[in-house]
Amino acid sequence: MSHYLYELVQMKENILLLQGPVGPFFKNVAKWLQNQGCKVYKINLNGGDEFFFPQNSMSFYEPIAKFHQFLVDYIDKYNINAIVVFGDCRAYHKIAKSIVNSNPSLSFWVFEEGYLRPHYITFEKNGVNGYSLIPKNHDFYQNIQITSFKANKGKSHFYSMIYYTCVYYILMFLKKRKYPNYIHHRKTSLTFYTFYWGLALIRKLKARVILPRLIKKIVNDEYKPFYIFPLQCDQDFQIQVHSYYHSMRSYIFRVIRSFSMFADDKSYLLIKHHPMDEGFNNYEKLIKKLTKRYGVSERVIYMHGVPMPILLRKAKGLVTVNSTCGFSALIHGLPVKVLGNAHYDIEGLTFQKGLHHFWKEGIKPDAELFERYRTYLCNKSQIKGSVYYNNFELNIN
Repeated sequence: MSHYLYELVQMKENILLLQGPVGPFFKNVAKWLQNQGCKVYKINLNGGDEFFFPQNSMSFYEPIAKFHQFLVDYIDKYNINAIVVFGDCRAYHKIAKSIVNSNPSLSFWVFEEGYLRPHYITFEKNGVNGYSLIPKNHDFYQNIQITSFKANKGKSHFYSMIYYTCVYYILMFLKKRKYPNYIHHRKTSLTFYTFYWGLALIRKLKARVILPRLIKKIVNDEYKPFYIFPLQCDQDFQIQVHSYYHSMRSYIFRVIRSFSMFADDKSYLLIKHHPMDEGFNNYEKLIKKLTKRYGVSERVIYMHGVPMPILLRKAKGLVTVNSTCGFSALIHGLPVKVLGNAHYDIEGLTFQKGLHHFWKEGIKPDAELFERYRTYLCNKSQIKGSVYYNNFELNIN
């Protein structure tokens, strides 16, 4: 079994990089690929892209409707064999993938945040998350030889991420006239983000007041037994593309309703707000309304800021749309129910019956199958590091 990144560099392709994450990650990837003997090209789509990859690149200024033909011509002119992107659901990347799918001489490769958290990067062929080629048949993993796993204890990248994000968006804003037709996959208004990040700070400070008391209750088993329902960012592609309802509100309704009807009446449901969604959404009113309607106001706890490891060590099980928290729960040997499309939703790892059955019938994952699955991930698609570190090396387990 060879790592996907080995597969790419062994072909000595002419590689085209499209849009990367905020920061210098793609510039560092390009340098690394060149050191492996590959020829690397880059197309920039906005001022942020250009700032972090200014040399040996070409810019696209036209409306997105013209990007398909522009890319076809570019591929032909430079004899491109492989296209590499960060995230496969962005509009420009979807166009690129459609071109690859109609041309057998091309290949499509995707970087993404790591399936293993924290301090890992994912790199796969053809797609990631719901588009991943990871086998879902549990029999496939019976021939995988388990290797020891050591968690990657890298440094925190939070402040680097904030810094690169600010620089990227400022440059995208300052060069808007140069790229008048660019369509971003998120909102681009600096005023918008300033307001909501400020609101997030206020909410985090407010939550911090009650956090010690809440953690103490969890540690002292005052909510035992409880299930975790970690919320996800509503506008994330994991919800908008790789789920069935495309709205966290719909999932909140479904989970609370099912919990009220089918869970043991002495159990609790702890709903954890996503830390990156603090300023943008708050579901307190919705959850109060639903819990009152279904008579579980005392048994459903909506929380902010509680570290996930504390919850995982005490929980009876976890329900998720398709969060990486589900994978973390498998590491802790917890029963997991997936409601969306997740790479780890495999018979033997996650609960395969409906949600209504999960509350009383959920079973722990097959520990040996999980180790085989994690070994496969580590050796096939995971790279130690972060897209926000200022370097890049192929570093796998």
